[in-house]
Amino acid sequence: MGTSQSSTGPSGKSPLVPPWADGAPQALVTPPRARLKSFRQQLGKAVLNGDVSNLKKSLGHYARSATGGAGNAVVRLGGAIKAGNFLIGLLSGNSLPTESLSVDLSKLSGISCEKAVAIIVESLVAGDGDSDKIRSAMSSALIESLDGVDAFDANIMTDDLLVNIMINYLSECIFLMIMNDAGHALNKAKNASDCIRIESEMKELIKVIVDKKLNVYLADGYQIINTAKVGEIERQVIVDVWNEWEGY
Repeated sequence: MGTSQSSTGPSGKSPLVPPWADGAPQALVTPPRARLKSFRQQLGKAVLNGDVSNLKKSLGHYARSATGGAGNAVVRLGGAIKAGNFLIGLLSGNSLPTESLSVDLSKLSGISCEKAVAIIVESLVAGDGDSDKIRSAMSSALIESLDGVDAFDANIMTDDLLVNIMINYLSECIFLMIMNDAGHALNKAKNASDCIRIESEMKELIKVIVDKKLNVYLADGYQIINTAKVGEIERQVIVDVWNEWEGY
């Protein structure tokens, strides 16, 4: 936890997507006036009163106004989607031929999980403006998914584990984006425990819906490790999540 910051975050005049994101020309679109205001107000209320309904309302405003809809969210998370595709490709042993990966998982077997995760993450994270968030999300997803495993073993990457990593990674990417946009909203907490509580509730709301939406694409027996369409699925899951949030 502890992701809340003392910085104000982006202003309402900030571009809807950063210039380094895939589809960057969309960043030139004039953002709606005060697009972050309602999102931050509802999030601040959730921090103060602990009401999950305010937290859900904040997500509704986030999807509709703060981010300008699902299309902008997908573009804004483009770097994270690409990195997630590479991650699942590497862990499954089905990396795309065009990928230039500098790590051999078999050579990591036997070392501590923590060290192996650090090596994997550094081999995949590009140096764009979202690299810190992607690095954090990837590390968190791997550590959480491999909880209880002391020594790394490339042979434990089952379909179920890969799906769990994908859910944790995408959920964390979305969470970090929201927290970055929250600005001072979380500073309205009366104490640190209230801030930690609302972050935990936000994470849980995100993870539950990502899990639900992703499983729609796994319901027909789809085997995630036998496809190069991980990025396509991640994009569609983001669209589905945003579309549901718009109804909050």
